[in-house]
Amino acid sequence: MSSLILALWLAIAPAHDLHISYGNAVVEGNVLAVRIRFFRSDLEDALARHTGRAAFRMSAGPEAEAAFMAYFQAHFTVQAWGLSLAPTVVGSGEDELDREPVWWYAVQFEAPSALTAFRVRNTLLTEVFDDQTNIVKFVRFPDEKQKTYSFARGEESFEVRF
Repeated sequence: MSSLILALWLAIAPAHDLHISYGNAVVEGNVLAVRIRFFRSDLEDALARHTGRAAFRMSAGPEAEAAFMAYFQAHFTVQAWGLSLAPTVVGSGEDELDREPVWWYAVQFEAPSALTAFRVRNTLLTEVFDDQTNIVKFVRFPDEKQKTYSFARGEESFEVRF
């Protein structure tokens, strides 16, 4: 009987208690490229909520990419010189982090001139999890100067200056 209880507990127990996304961002000239990793189940929950579906399953197809872009544009913005920069998906895929499935997206923003200062607002997954934290490490090339920001409720926006 105890193995049945354990099997049921494993089936209903949350996959993880940590609610975090991690991004690496590269700034070179007028281009900002960001690669963000999410726990797959967390991203699926956010996309289901955003699209009004009961459930959402991540895939590499155009439907999932369109749903992600609509969600991303509502929750991750970059502004420079008073302009909102438009994101473009340049890649996506699935990985594993400590045996936990993660999904990543690579998104690119282009500005009219070199990005030396810009404001980033990141509220990804904060509508789903009260304790969500989104960490983004920015690296400017070619000098490799780095800045890291932790976005959370109450700290959704930062001005990045190089």
